[in-house]
Amino acid sequence: MSTAHVLPAPVNKGDRIGIVTVSAPEPARDPGVFARGVEALRARGFEPVIAEHAVGLNGYRAASEDELLKDFHAYIADPSIAAVICAGGGKNANRLLRGLDFPLIVAHPKPIVGVSDPSVLLNAITARTHMPTFHGPSVMWDWGAGDAPAQTADHFTAVLAGEREAGRIAVPLGWAYPGTAEGHLVAGCLSSLRCLLGTPWEPNWRGAILVWEDAFKPIDVLDQALTHFRDRGVLDQIAGMVVGELVGCEPSGGRGAIEMVTDLCCEFDFPIAVGLPFGHTPLKYSLPIGAEARLDHRAEHALTITSPWTRTTPGGTS
Repeated sequence: MSTAHVLPAPVNKGDRIGIVTVSAPEPARDPGVFARGVEALRARGFEPVIAEHAVGLNGYRAASEDELLKDFHAYIADPSIAAVICAGGGKNANRLLRGLDFPLIVAHPKPIVGVSDPSVLLNAITARTHMPTFHGPSVMWDWGAGDAPAQTADHFTAVLAGEREAGRIAVPLGWAYPGTAEGHLVAGCLSSLRCLLGTPWEPNWRGAILVWEDAFKPIDVLDQALTHFRDRGVLDQIAGMVVGELVGCEPSGGRGAIEMVTDLCCEFDFPIAVGLPFGHTPLKYSLPIGAEARLDHRAEHALTITSPWTRTTPGGTS
């Protein structure tokens, strides 16, 4: 059953999109790529608006916790900003968890988009507000990449516009364990999602479809992380799993990712699909976290989002 009870308004061409940094100072370190990403958003018909500290530099973060939260909350509260998108990634977005103003977010429902490290914030927000957030392209890595596949931007714009056709994920998937499952999406970088285990912001795992990916970690490290999810009881609760395309995750002891996942999850009876391009891949599909989805190895579209993720009528509830 979907956990989404509050739906954001759709985002269309001409709308203002607020750009924030929630972790690493990537825009400050590579301003040319950041500027290219901003212009790519503009070329798609959006009006980018850059937060005060988005291009800041404060060690390994762009600014202090309070400054980054101030930027984020200002764009959430601003009625002229239709969506908020994270500039890039990092490793410390979880520093902002305790300061998130969930009542403010519910009072001003709008799409919030991130990938990699910011997925810890996305899933926490959905868990606490019951509003879908969006795992999708970042300004730096995707919009700012000169050779990014057009399909990444196409799917992002279609998903944020609420186009139902975009919920049919048109990519063939492989299967570690075939089957069918229905449940709400919990999606993100495995290492980032791990930071939510045992915290007040942990997602609702009961009946969820867990969609995860990661980058630049050997398979034994991913085994360690996924084992933590198992021992926390997460794998006892989920309805299905999708393993995304992994970037730079080299085999350990001759064992690759699918072999590891198949071995670790052999005692469970949920289906496991593999090979979804999302997260750190150049081609990525945007996923509405918290929306209901169906996983089916027999269907034309193995992964389909089945519940609305933006509102189509006045008001904020589904």
